[in-house]
Amino acid sequence: MSYLENGSTLRAMFRLMPPMRHDIDPGRSEVLAYIMDNLRCDIGKAIRSFNSMRHVKSAVLIYDRIHRQWRGCDWVPAEETDKVSMLLAMITEMKRDISALRSEDRKLRQMIGTLRRRKGSRDVADDEPEAAEAEQQEAAPPEKEAADPEDYFKSMRAALDGEPEAVVVSTEPLSSPSDSTGPTRYHWESAEG
Repeated sequence: MSYLENGSTLRAMFRLMPPMRHDIDPGRSEVLAYIMDNLRCDIGKAIRSFNSMRHVKSAVLIYDRIHRQWRGCDWVPAEETDKVSMLLAMITEMKRDISALRSEDRKLRQMIGTLRRRKGSRDVADDEPEAAEAEQQEAAPPEKEAADPEDYFKSMRAALDGEPEAVVVSTEPLSSPSDSTGPTRYHWESAEG
């Protein structure tokens, strides 16, 4: 808030400024001439004051898009019909802003939903290789043991010497037809015995 030499603020001084046109050429600008008359200052200070008052955060001077004029934030026309038309124009402008904000909000919500779905599929995709490896290990047939029974026993003894674990031994016969009634030979039986 800019305080003037007399102790008042720019807002207090220019809030009721009537609508005026501004030109890029400072010599032809009605707004700058009005500011220079009221502040009794040079063109440089008038330009700085105008720039600070038209800033969105201070909003001392408001730009009327329909009439292309600057006016004070609290200025209203003298006639009742003009007041009503000005208020209706302000309401229409606010409705446009609200609809623009709603459409922007809708777009952002859609983008957030899309990003969440992508993140979810990425999380699932990261877990898929681990699950695929586990499935392959479960579905893979057990490795063939050594054809020589002595090698098989040596590997089993080495495994049992390290840590005692339950070991599943396949009981399928080495060589016998499935409908044979003859004796079968198993992996754990030695050739001598």
